[in-house]
Amino acid sequence: MKQKSIPRITAHRGASGNAPENTIAAIELAANEGADWIEIDVNISSDGIPVLHHDDDLDRCTDGHGLVIESSMEELEQLDSGAWFSSRYRGERIATLDECLDVCESLDLSINLEIKPSSGWEIPTTDQIAEVLHRRHTLPDMVISSFSHIALLRAARQIEFIPRASLFLVAPPDWKTLTDEVSAINLHLHDNTLLTADAIDSYHRAGLGVYCYTVNTADDARELFAQGVDGVFSNYPGLLLDAGLG
Repeated sequence: MKQKSIPRITAHRGASGNAPENTIAAIELAANEGADWIEIDVNISSDGIPVLHHDDDLDRCTDGHGLVIESSMEELEQLDSGAWFSSRYRGERIATLDECLDVCESLDLSINLEIKPSSGWEIPTTDQIAEVLHRRHTLPDMVISSFSHIALLRAARQIEFIPRASLFLVAPPDWKTLTDEVSAINLHLHDNTLLTADAIDSYHRAGLGVYCYTVNTADDARELFAQGVDGVFSNYPGLLLDAGLG
């Protein structure tokens, strides 16, 4: 599988340091700041509509309560997902995956789509995402990632035409087996002290790109690039791009 050309800076949940995460406003701001790629988290509503949302529950990033998976799309559409961040974004709504794809195509943005299923919902969440992606006539350049190996295995069957990345806090001892099972092109890892230049070299020798989250200062990004990391996810893509790190 051909590796996608992913730049060194990906906007994490959009430009989420300066706009409410996983919203159309954060995606548009990422584009305005010069990002070419965004990362988004996708869960599904109770009626199977893929939506942009990171947490299982609604409390942190909306004025709603309860679980996303237990809320219908009609209910989710009524929620404010911007006021928690700033009064400037009051009235921002939870975006569907379809809406996100429309915006990204109009802005020429590529997407790292993280499947973010609630526990026990890995397969139906992946299948509903697959339905959207198969239905559309065109798609932005994309990579699919997930902490869920079950979701990635399902994506390898249902959305085989989009490359995959294995997502870990720390790469486990069996990382090679896990990445081979889903034909991953990349490892997405947390920036931590266990990520050494030797470890990065071993991942590269296995044919994997190495991308780190969440990197919000130019100094941290420079250090990771010096170690051999291929790219980083940042809440502040404009800050890193303005520092000449793109």
